[in-house]
Amino acid sequence: MTTETSTSADRSEQSARMPRKQGYVWFVALCGMAVVLLVALWTTGVLIGKIDKDTAGYFSAATSNSPWSESRHPLYGWLAGHLGAGPSEPGGVALVQAILHLCAALALYAGVCAAGVGAGGAFCLAAAALLSQSGLFHLRFVIPESPAIAFLEFAFAGTLAASRSALAYRLLLAPIGFAVGIACLLRPTFLPAVLVVPALWWLFAIRNGQTPRAARTILLALVVALPILLQSGVRQRAVGDFNIVSFGGFQMSAMAGFMLTPETIERLPERVNETARAILGVREAGEADGRVARTPLNSVGERSFVSAALGYFDVYARSYDEFLFAGIGKLQGVDETWIAFNKRLLEFSIAAVLAEPLRWAAWVGGATARLAGRSVVTNATMLAAIALLVLVSVPAWMQGAALGRSKDDLAAVTIVALAWVACTAPLIVLVTFPATRYIDSAALLLPAIPAALGLAMIEGLAAGPAFDVASVRRESAGPR
Repeated sequence: MTTETSTSADRSEQSARMPRKQGYVWFVALCGMAVVLLVALWTTGVLIGKIDKDTAGYFSAATSNSPWSESRHPLYGWLAGHLGAGPSEPGGVALVQAILHLCAALALYAGVCAAGVGAGGAFCLAAAALLSQSGLFHLRFVIPESPAIAFLEFAFAGTLAASRSALAYRLLLAPIGFAVGIACLLRPTFLPAVLVVPALWWLFAIRNGQTPRAARTILLALVVALPILLQSGVRQRAVGDFNIVSFGGFQMSAMAGFMLTPETIERLPERVNETARAILGVREAGEADGRVARTPLNSVGERSFVSAALGYFDVYARSYDEFLFAGIGKLQGVDETWIAFNKRLLEFSIAAVLAEPLRWAAWVGGATARLAGRSVVTNATMLAAIALLVLVSVPAWMQGAALGRSKDDLAAVTIVALAWVACTAPLIVLVTFPATRYIDSAALLLPAIPAALGLAMIEGLAAGPAFDVASVRRESAGPR
């Protein structure tokens, strides 16, 4: 009896030790990948850095006598300037962004594991972040894309870890708010994270049995929103504009401008009519000389914005920046401040959307289709994960292998990946167009889903068939 009890205890201890051992193996593998990646970036010259067309705008804000009056937030310019960068000098920015990128992926792995998700699922999420198309491409540029992504990953890591216990929640509450705040200041399109991060904590708190959930979710939401509210309050007091940065109205105006017709202008409020007519004139001039694409004819020979937005959205996407920067950007009055110009365009854009809700809905539909499609077909990381899944699914089916241990992580991995999309995707389809770098950012963690499923199949293959495939086939054939 004693021997049986001892044997049972040994098996239980061995069973508990196995996940920890696997966790160490996955973490070491992730660290190895990070080191190899850093060496590859170094040897290929990526860490030298590169200037982007938007770089100068961030340094203009950072060096301005009135930084809150500029079109870009000054934070990135301030930080990059301390690393020796400038409008035409990359300095040490790329190296720091690369290190931040690697650290964020490792932190994400630790956070997912701390939330009670298996090491395999945590590895899939962290590897998707580490090898993401956005991370590998944008960390070389002197723009805030890469550090914004890294800080949002830190926020996700802290949020997931904080769902494990009351102590973890108390320790990580302030760092989560700080990380979300920095991410949103660097990349305002991440603003939905203010709502999504508390919701993510709530979901995992339910999974981990934390209480009281409602009060802690509300407190987390307040802490996450605090840096944004403080920044907006500073700008409101300084320049009379309660926004992180005065750019949204300008960015949105091209979308609204594509929807304009003379009939639409007649339905707009009188105070925005002059702006609307000027924008329509800019668009028509661009269409006449070929710089801005004209709405194509549909199957019945009509120029339907709704049809084109839903079926041929790239027509507008390819002309968006030209229409915006080379056209609408020149409409700023001689004595008009940038903040006043942005407010005028925001008022026009909202009025145009309210006047043409069907056209706006078609725009959102077309932008979402572009986002979803390119998240797969032009995303090398996603294609690699799908290829892995296809490769292992065939032998798994042939051998009748059941899914392995990682199948229990699939739901958690999917929730985390979709939460990331919810943080990064809404604004790029609702008020502008999903450019490639925005799409890459939004799709960052999506490859983890097919990767986790593929990993579960590999584990199933390693464990052996769940049933005798040959006997099942004989039974299904019946007597001869």
